Amino acid sequence: MTVESKSPAQNRAAVPNQAAPDQAAPNRIVSFLAYLLVLVGPLLVLLFGRKDKFSLYHACQSLGLLFVAVAVPLLWFAIGWVFAFLSVQVPWLYIVPVAVLLLVPVWQRRNKAVRYAERNSWIGILLTLVVAAVLIYGCWLVLEFLAPFVLPLAGPLLLFAGFSVVIAAYIALVVVWLIGMANALRASWKPVPLFGGWGERLYARLAGPLV
Repeated sequence: MTVESKSPAQNRAAVPNQAAPDQAAPNRIVSFLAYLLVLVGPLLVLLFGRKDKFSLYHACQSLGLLFVAVAVPLLWFAIGWVFAFLSVQVPWLYIVPVAVLLLVPVWQRRNKAVRYAERNSWIGILLTLVVAAVLIYGCWLVLEFLAPFVLPLAGPLLLFAGFSVVIAAYIALVVVWLIGMANALRASWKPVPLFGGWGERLYARLAGPLV
């Protein structure tokens, strides 16, 4: 019985974070600058240093962090603006998720009746539907009462509440960015916590054809 051996190139492809003995030492300074020089550093690596896999890896990590840094406030603003618009222009849309939630028991009751072939199950389904309809109508009356003076505040309140999430995300980004710099200086191939998956996917796309 023979054991098939893999070539060093195949081993390096399987485990990319282990450098071959004859491979050039990782360029720690360029990798560090890919984090320090936001956007400019990683773009320079992509344009002129793609053959250096280690620098490319950390440039992709830096771009992934930059993407999160841009996407978080844009998402916060978009969600807040949508809620502010709905609160003022079409407040009745708030009843839609309430109605869906209240109609779920009706659907569950109907599925149970079909599964177990219950006799006179339509009575239970009808009663559940009537209760759901009454609750939906009650929610509609409450919504009509709150619409003039409470609902217009929903969008701004959501913006203020969401801003705390943005601040927390940016604090996490700063910590993760420092970890990425430390990984670059330690010649480590580890992705940054929380957001490293974006950079790894980008690296897989960019490094593939050049391997």
